[in-house]
Amino acid sequence: MPNIALTDKADSDLEAIHEHYESRLGAACADDVVAQIFESLEQLETFTGLGRPSQQPDVRELILSKFPFIAPYRVIHGEVQILRILHQRTERAEDW
Repeated sequence: MPNIALTDKADSDLEAIHEHYESRLGAACADDVVAQIFESLEQLETFTGLGRPSQQPDVRELILSKFPFIAPYRVIHGEVQILRILHQRTERAEDW
């Protein structure tokens, strides 16, 4: 079963998401949002093909249905690399 690894940019995205929710709804809510995002990402350990194909070769996009985010990822050497965690309305430039 592959491991999940966040790139530095994905980790930074997750911190920004936490800060956003914390400033509006409090720390407990922000912690819950991040925990639910991780639960969604952990599905990729079992189902690496769960996300839809992206426009980039070898990259798929997991749509986080509870929140307005997309997580582009790729599987390399038995590891699921989460490239970013982006708002669905964000222009998805290949800044990964």
